[in-house]
Amino acid sequence: MKLIKASEARKQWFRLLDDALRGEVIAVERKGQRVLLQRQENSRSTRAKDSINYRKLLKVPRADDADRWSWDWQPDHGLKMRKRFR
Repeated sequence: MKLIKASEARKQWFRLLDDALRGEVIAVERKGQRVLLQRQENSRSTRAKDSINYRKLLKVPRADDADRWSWDWQPDHGLKMRKRFR
């Protein structure tokens, strides 16, 4: 584990990130307290479970055309989708 003061870490931030990505644990110390910088390993199964399917979340027709529509608020009906004019 590498111990470094916060003022030095600021100057060498990108080098420290590279070291952490290579597997080294780095402790950055400021005012007597330490923060650890280390790489987090993610397995493929964890990433697959955590990913969100935004197509199902949005629940709007033609989500692929999202850049062509917007929303309007209507007090009686709530949010209504409307087509944008270019």
